[in-house]
Amino acid sequence: MNSNLVVKSHVGRDILQSAQLFKTPEAAVWEYVVNSLQYVKPNVVPHVRVTVDVPGKKITIEDNGFGMDREDLQHFFTMHGENQQRRVGVPGRGKFGTGKSAAYGIGSSLMVSTTKDGKRQTVELTRKAIDSSDGTSVPVEFIEDNVDASGNPNGTTVTISGISVRLAKEPIVALIERHLSAFQGSPIVTVNGRLCEIVRPKPAITKVFKPTPAQAAVLGDIELTAMAATVPLEDIHRGVQITIGTDNLVAVETAGVDAKEYGKLLFGHIDCPALDDAKYDPVAAYTNDRSMKLNPAHPVVQALIPFIGASLEQLRQELVEEGRKAKADADRKRLKETTNKIEEILNTDLKDFREQIEGMGNNTRRRTPIAGESGGDEEDPTDKVVDPKGTKAGRADGVGGESIDKPVPGGSTQCGGSGGNSGGDNASPAAEADPGGDEKIAPAGAGHRRLRGGLSIDYDHYGADYDRYHWEQEERKIIINLDHPVVKAAKALPDDEATYRRLIYEIAFTAYAVALADLQFERDPALNSSDATYEIRHALRRVWAHAGALYAV
Repeated sequence: MNSNLVVKSHVGRDILQSAQLFKTPEAAVWEYVVNSLQYVKPNVVPHVRVTVDVPGKKITIEDNGFGMDREDLQHFFTMHGENQQRRVGVPGRGKFGTGKSAAYGIGSSLMVSTTKDGKRQTVELTRKAIDSSDGTSVPVEFIEDNVDASGNPNGTTVTISGISVRLAKEPIVALIERHLSAFQGSPIVTVNGRLCEIVRPKPAITKVFKPTPAQAAVLGDIELTAMAATVPLEDIHRGVQITIGTDNLVAVETAGVDAKEYGKLLFGHIDCPALDDAKYDPVAAYTNDRSMKLNPAHPVVQALIPFIGASLEQLRQELVEEGRKAKADADRKRLKETTNKIEEILNTDLKDFREQIEGMGNNTRRRTPIAGESGGDEEDPTDKVVDPKGTKAGRADGVGGESIDKPVPGGSTQCGGSGGNSGGDNASPAAEADPGGDEKIAPAGAGHRRLRGGLSIDYDHYGADYDRYHWEQEERKIIINLDHPVVKAAKALPDDEATYRRLIYEIAFTAYAVALADLQFERDPALNSSDATYEIRHALRRVWAHAGALYAV
């Protein structure tokens, strides 16, 4: 029996729906950058130039790749079209065919100017054309058609215009650098002339793991290289990078081990071609939103995650055992009394600071005065918020509402504001909280956290190249690096224990002052550099005023 019913799709809406996967400039830019990195001739070093024009609300991505002719352009603008590299057996990320939609997640126009074999094509697709289409197709305007470009190298320039979201260079650089660490070669990517660095953590321990026979029956004959760094890693470097072929990063997996003791030190790499096996289609092994997450419903993933988790856990247990021995070393015992006195001073100041910022009344927020400015309170309507869980209403910083004492998964806790793994003297920018976590950052000023509990001081051996201290935000702990050249030099001074202790005071107090400044920025992102300078200087003045007793020891 014949049917007159067919499945149809509205092409314009399909484009816009796919565009929702790319809601930030960095996500959209990386989509085009990674295409540029993958589609180059053999033995050619990929070179991608990104230009972020903030006033012009425009981004340009220029490469030295294959380039495209008319047929290639038609394939590029085919929704969910089969990736041409995959068709000839070369693994690639382009499994979902939605990359051409990325521009419309942030802007209103996509222009592609591409040269191949001496001919240049320039086309433009606008949001207006998408909105006005009848759904069967969307016209792409040719600006240049087979124009003579003899002598010009192959390559493509993509321009996203009419950008309506906040545009900044730094997040784009950060995301590109994160993903470049998975590339085995040395591609050249610049953003406004700045070279994106390929940063790879230095391993202190490296272990190679093989799957069990049962796991290998699904995963194939593969191996996992798991490593431990000497210092806690920023979240962008944690976990095992999963590739399908060279330079084809599809996911990063921690298997939950990063939430455990020493878990933030672990990273690694595994290449798993079985994730791309066509016999498992149409179930995708990884999500199409470019979030670098595996799909737990995929049969190969169901074997891969336990393998990664068990391997990382074995390495973590070794670190735990080594850590127990290290905590009994002479330096820690030597400094225990000093540590207790520092903690007492800092936690007393922390308590006073918390009471000051939370005791200003339920409908006003504290505006920290900068140098030369008289203090005072100003009413801020954003401080009046409703608890997102609908339990209690209160101020944005928690006063008058339900207190929140847990750290935000992957984000900031109550004390200090620059991300769970910000370094010490070179602290990193804040990391975003996991949107799927149990606690979420509330929008528009509703995410301020209340300070609860105290902080502690500890010591560790992070190597001579690391900063003098590490601020472990989730644990509210200042960890002093005993291997720092200045610390080691002070410790080696003959018969001068006081000098060594004074250096420890200075490091701990500096770390604390910077943490409080971070907290102020977390509460009020509108603060400027003068405010930060004031907060750091004022905090140092307070804690040093109480440090006289330490010098009597």
